[in-house]
Amino acid sequence: DGLTGIPAKNGLFIRPLLPFSKAEIITYAKANDVLWREDASNSELKYVRNEIRHDVLPKLNSITPKFSKNFKKTQHFLSLSAQLLQKYTLELRTKLFLFKEDGIYISIPKLKQSDPLEGYLYLLFKEYGFTQWADLQKLLHSQSGKELHSATHRLIKDREFLILTKHSSDSSVPEITIPKETTSITLPIALRLEQVEKVGDFSRNTAYVDKEKLNYPLKLRKWKIGDYFYPLGLKGKKKLSKFFKDDKFNALEKESQWLLCCSNDAIVWVIGRRLDDRFKVTEATKEIIKLTCDQ
Repeated sequence: DGLTGIPAKNGLFIRPLLPFSKAEIITYAKANDVLWREDASNSELKYVRNEIRHDVLPKLNSITPKFSKNFKKTQHFLSLSAQLLQKYTLELRTKLFLFKEDGIYISIPKLKQSDPLEGYLYLLFKEYGFTQWADLQKLLHSQSGKELHSATHRLIKDREFLILTKHSSDSSVPEITIPKETTSITLPIALRLEQVEKVGDFSRNTAYVDKEKLNYPLKLRKWKIGDYFYPLGLKGKKKLSKFFKDDKFNALEKESQWLLCCSNDAIVWVIGRRLDDRFKVTEATKEIIKLTCDQ
């Protein structure tokens, strides 16, 4: 890409004089009494581009008189090659990239079949800022959860996939307090808390809890190391990290998982996944709270 030079057309910018040499432009200007202004920095050799123009190119032309003409041809064919590569890269991404709500999933087995692998990795990931190709190849063989970062994106190894995501502009994770009188919140997720007379239909995003067992104010937060709860239907407690592993959460799902907790940090509901057995409705329950999450 670097050897193709400045494009004649680049968005709104058009450079119609690129096909002509400086000598040709000056000859035309003098012959037609056209005045011009030249940037004074063009003669300063402290810039690499000027050192090439003033020292390197004249030497190459003296060795090979047709150098400039041949180099223009080479640039033209390099530009055509770049266009073909761009088209092929789009075709590759259509075959290999699976676009989901939380990121782009790329099949590792399919990537490993690509030969030469480093060339394919370069085509697929260079525009996302990745340059550590040896590290990227190692990531294909790493354990799940390993990550590789560029300035703008990250790649996460998750079993048989690489997951490509943008870096979040806000790395802070809020903790939302929910007072006893609150019946609904809309941010960061939509959650309704309503008192009902009896237990109704169950669904992934609906749970029923015993109001008297809740310690207010409730909290909505993300998980942290050391978290545990008592999964409904199981005996004893379980670390949340183990629950995530057993339920085959990927790294992004773990990051996006919200927890509804009591004021003492006891987990009431792994939202959309599993209720804590300590807060379930029993025959002794007097007041029932229906929890509904829209996510």
